[in-house]
Amino acid sequence: MFRGAFEHTMDEKGRLSIPSRYRELLEANSHGQVVVTVDPDRCLAAYPFPEWESIESRLGEMSMLRREVRQLERFLVGNAVECELDRQGRILLPQTLRSFAGLQREVVVAGQIKKFEIWDQEQWSQQQQQCLDSMEGAMEVLAELGL
Repeated sequence: MFRGAFEHTMDEKGRLSIPSRYRELLEANSHGQVVVTVDPDRCLAAYPFPEWESIESRLGEMSMLRREVRQLERFLVGNAVECELDRQGRILLPQTLRSFAGLQREVVVAGQIKKFEIWDQEQWSQQQQQCLDSMEGAMEVLAELGL
């Protein structure tokens, strides 16, 4: 599971060091392969390769006659990029993905159980504040979890 948020610096070429905890999971479960795609919240979503294959498989089973399915495929699959950890535990994020998410030099890598997200550090802070400001709905979910 991917959990926790880590601040990292992306270099000028778009290489991002993946937190060591995440690297270990990626090496063990997907031989260091990860698929990075866009997320509607204007961040990037990174999936271990087997998890991504499962998503593609489920999406492929849905009816292409549904407009929403076609849109989702275009958005998620059309923007997906396969990345592999290099020897230093980094992935190279293409400029198109960096631009979509507004990534600057300082980023946050945040675990989301089966995937992790990559945020511009300032946008992450704003998103966290928005979460705090609208916790009412989240409190109901927490109650369902017994917390």
